[in-house]
Amino acid sequence: MTGVDYRYELRRGDEVVATGHLSREEPLAVGDRLEIGGQLGIVRTIEPLLGERELRLVVQLVRDRI
Repeated sequence: MTGVDYRYELRRGDEVVATGHLSREEPLAVGDRLEIGGQLGIVRTIEPLLGERELRLVVQLVRDRI
């Protein structure tokens, strides 16, 4: 089984605070919680990128870590 590759945007509100690439064995779904660079977020958007193997992943930072 091959993994899934993403090009992510980590957002705080409308502001993009980080971008990068992420590979996962299991695909993500909208609503999944995920930690990137020590920051907890929720997957908001997953969509294909025209002509690219990666998927666009938008992750919204969670305000409070409980």
